Amino acid sequence: MALPIEEVWVNKKVVKVTLKGARNKPGIAAEVFEILASHGINAELIVAGSSDRGRTDIAFLVLESDYLKLKDFEETLCESVQAKGIHYEPKVALFVFYGDRTLSRRPGIAAKIFDIFAQAGINIEMVSASVDSISIVIPEDRVDDAYMILQDTLGLDITEGFGYED
Repeated sequence: MALPIEEVWVNKKVVKVTLKGARNKPGIAAEVFEILASHGINAELIVAGSSDRGRTDIAFLVLESDYLKLKDFEETLCESVQAKGIHYEPKVALFVFYGDRTLSRRPGIAAKIFDIFAQAGINIEMVSASVDSISIVIPEDRVDDAYMILQDTLGLDITEGFGYED
């Protein structure tokens, strides 16, 4: 099956943040990201986990350049949403696969991309999809392996960065 992927971008300058056991009620996600925004921090990717006993995990990526800012107010953030803790994984990379607006309506595209990573033995840590993109987070030490297999399989050049100022 030919994949309707037009472009692949990677950003290795991100940190995965997981708020563990935040209270699960309407408005918690808004509160988390309002607090981040008030400190000038944007989330590059957001994934909320399943909830259990009124608690949920919220994972997101921030730019490396915002990591230390976030550490400065992590206690306040956790207290605000009654999270049980916060965990950081600085050695990750974000791959974004862009296609046309039919990407989300074509069964099997995500499965094929996941299979490409699996064949290379690369574990996917986070995933998110939209109408025209699939975003995947992997360990940073597997980026070179991912480059090779994706270029071989998809025949596309991979663009590094997202146009942000360094």
